[in-house]
Formats: sequence, C-alpha cells, structure tokens
Amino acid sequence: MFVTALLLVVAAVAYFLLTTLVDFFPFNNVREAKRSEKLTEVAVNAPVMALPALLLVWAAAAGLPALAYAGAALELLVVLGGLALWWLPYLAGVTVPWATAGTGESWAALHARTYAKTVIVLPRRGDRPRPNLEHMILHTLILAAAVCAFAAATTL
Repeated sequence: MFVTALLLVVAAVAYFLLTTLVDFFPFNNVREAKRSEKLTEVAVNAPVMALPALLLVWAAAAGLPALAYAGAALELLVVLGGLALWWLPYLAGVTVPWATAGTGESWAALHARTYAKTVIVLPRRGDRPRPNLEHMILHTLILAAAVCAFAAATTL
C-alpha cells in the first residue's frame, strides 16, 4: 500500500503541474490564464502537494508511522481545500475566501475566463461555476492518495 500511496501522490503532483502549465485545450484552458496566475498557483500548491510524498518516504525510512499519518492528513487537507474551492460554489453557491487570492476578480469571473470553456460534464445549476473534468480527475487522484496514505500508515 505504501508504494501505491506514494505513486498516487506523485501522480497527482505531476498531473497538477502538467494541467497548470501545459495547454491541453479543451481539457484545460491555461492559455487564458495569466502567466503570473499559473506561476503563483504552482508556487503555492506544488510544495504543499509534494510534502505528503516526502513525509511518506521519511516515515518508511525511519519507521515512524506518525510521519505517514501526517502526510496522509495533509493529503486529506489538500483534497478538502480543492473540494471546497470547486464544489461549494457549484452545490451551495458559496465561494471560499481564498478562491481568487489576489486576482482582483470574483470566482465566477475567474471561472468564466479560465475554466468555463473546458470540458465540463456536470449539469448547470443556475449561473454557478461548475467543476471541470480536469479538476474532477485531480480531486479523485488526491482523494485516492489520501486514502492509500492512511492505509499505508497503518502498516508501518
């Protein structure tokens, strides 16, 4: 389970980096994102997303399950943050405070400019921003990594 957890964490980070920096339109729409937005997103999120992998490796090497649990908990926090960012506006019409961090735009405006033209499989709910397929896949990877990391921590 340790290897699976580690591979899922690394896969989620790699997927995040690719879909944030490389244009795969219409799967993503980074061509509409400002360079500064992409770099800020990578600088803020990639280290946090990669830390669980480091904690898992350190836990295995040192035989310290607490580090693996910390990595799993951090992975869970990452997915909860992503779900709050994307699913609260869609399901409840509530936008989290960090959604537009320093962009000077509302979440609805930022979404319309950068994500609304991407592949979206969910039905409309009024004028609420909908999670796109790119982020649904990312959240699934991170959630699977968190579950596997917790399972791996129990075996150390």
